[in-house]
Amino acid sequence: MKMRMTQVAKIEDLGPHMRRITLTGEDLHDFPLDQESAHFKAIFPQPGQTKPKLGIYLGFKKWIRSYTVRAFNKQTKALTVDFAVNDHQGLGTDWAKNAQLGDYLGVAGPGDTKHTNYDADWHLLVADLTGLPAAAAVLEKLPKNAKGTAFLQVPTEQDKQIINCPEGVNINWVINPDLTKNALLTAVQNTYWLSGEPAIFIAAEIRQVKAIKKYVKDMPGYSNKQTYASGYWKA
Repeated sequence: MKMRMTQVAKIEDLGPHMRRITLTGEDLHDFPLDQESAHFKAIFPQPGQTKPKLGIYLGFKKWIRSYTVRAFNKQTKALTVDFAVNDHQGLGTDWAKNAQLGDYLGVAGPGDTKHTNYDADWHLLVADLTGLPAAAAVLEKLPKNAKGTAFLQVPTEQDKQIINCPEGVNINWVINPDLTKNALLTAVQNTYWLSGEPAIFIAAEIRQVKAIKKYVKDMPGYSNKQTYASGYWKA
């Protein structure tokens, strides 16, 4: 994966638990287009350093975490990344919480996009706070005639976001501050299952993802080929 150096150009709080940071830099001149929802590797500065150390060296993985390409503007060389904050502690969330304009962040990648079939009969998206940036990016890339349902879990009402998705896709916000409770599974179990073969996107806590996938595997039209299910964190 190509490594690039970027700097913080803009900081915006989308809610109490999500901070949007826009990164810019000349190194982004050849960043791939149409990679919204794909993951990339964020490379963070080590203690006492202002710039992250790019490259492969002993122990380098300690300073790397996976994040989502929320948006990219080639003209302005601007990469938009949404960070979950004030929900847990960790290398990435702590950096984002304390980020200031001009701070440096390394970027490696991106990888592949996540949704399996944008032209599927219908779409089911299930995500908690950590999977929300990827799910939102997928929703905004769906064709205008798409139909389906999205269940997006956030800790509070104030964490809801405006997502520009097709009229035929219904977004349901699941307000759940108790991460030991699999509220997303309950929501999926209680939803009306459309006919046809759905493209399914699931991104949340690893054990909750496994439980949701186990349930949808027995539903009509399920196809493993059209399902993306990934544990974004472990309780």
